[in-house]
Amino acid sequence: MNAPGVGHAARGMSAHRLPLVDMHGLRFGDRAQRLRVAEAIAAASGTYGFFYLSNHGIAREAMASGFAAAREFFALPLAQRMACRPREPRQNRGYQPMFDTVRPGGKPDRKESFDMGFPLPADDVDQLAKLPFHSPNSWPELAGFRDRVEALYFAMLNCGHQVLRGMALSLGADENFFVGRCVKPTTNLRLVHYPPQAADLEEGIGASAHTDRGLITLLLNDDRGGLHVAFDGGEWIDAPPRDDAIIVNVGDLLTRWTNGRFRSAMHRVVNAGGQARYAIPQFHHPAFHTVVDPAELPRADPEAPLAFEAVQAGTFVASGFSRDRTSWNTSRMPDAR
Repeated sequence: MNAPGVGHAARGMSAHRLPLVDMHGLRFGDRAQRLRVAEAIAAASGTYGFFYLSNHGIAREAMASGFAAAREFFALPLAQRMACRPREPRQNRGYQPMFDTVRPGGKPDRKESFDMGFPLPADDVDQLAKLPFHSPNSWPELAGFRDRVEALYFAMLNCGHQVLRGMALSLGADENFFVGRCVKPTTNLRLVHYPPQAADLEEGIGASAHTDRGLITLLLNDDRGGLHVAFDGGEWIDAPPRDDAIIVNVGDLLTRWTNGRFRSAMHRVVNAGGQARYAIPQFHHPAFHTVVDPAELPRADPEAPLAFEAVQAGTFVASGFSRDRTSWNTSRMPDAR
């Protein structure tokens, strides 16, 4: 499902635009209003795999504080950023240096990032076992940084759970079908810095064409554009930032769980504006050991064959990291380039 390669050469730009879903009715409405919003989410998820979300409930102050924290972190000297690398191999908490992500057939992504994951107690059994995505968060020595990033993490986590409840309603399942499997999620929030890139896209872009591996992704963007979403006609849909909305997209696990009803769309980031670009995605994942089985959800035709076999969520996501990240392909931490 994660399409290989940079994936930009054969596509032009589309006249299509991503739909806007107003979340107010899902958050505060009666059942009929909640279902209408759920149906709008399902329509966007099935057609585009991406949509804008307004009235999402994430405070502007929390988002602005998160972007301020990102700018402060990436302004630190490289040695201080590198000191925040994951403490164990095969973890995604802490600093990811430039060019660490290299998808098959493509150039290294021109970005650097910082991740935090769901906080775990010191005696957590999966953390002690060094299971992928289970390690202590690694924090820089920046005043207020941890408080700001954690506050945004939980605000976005709550919003994502509301979206997942709407998706479950639209599928005719219990509204906590997905959220109930996210009690100890491997959800991570990522601060991303895209430096200005070369004019020649063949030299590499901010993020090469890919699909996300998890359930859904919530995305906050600064005022720079550059996000493009692949559409069925073989073109890219431009997805510029909106002041009144965030972006939500479907990941591979949700496509599998819905037996293909929700579309995990390929997308890329091209930072061609000549200035630094910052983004804050939160990748929503269930608990590592969750079995993602499309047979569990209601289907329009129960007799139709299943398009996907059951997989363990954490193993499925980890396989993508192992394929695409240099730091996951070796036992050593990545060096700066």
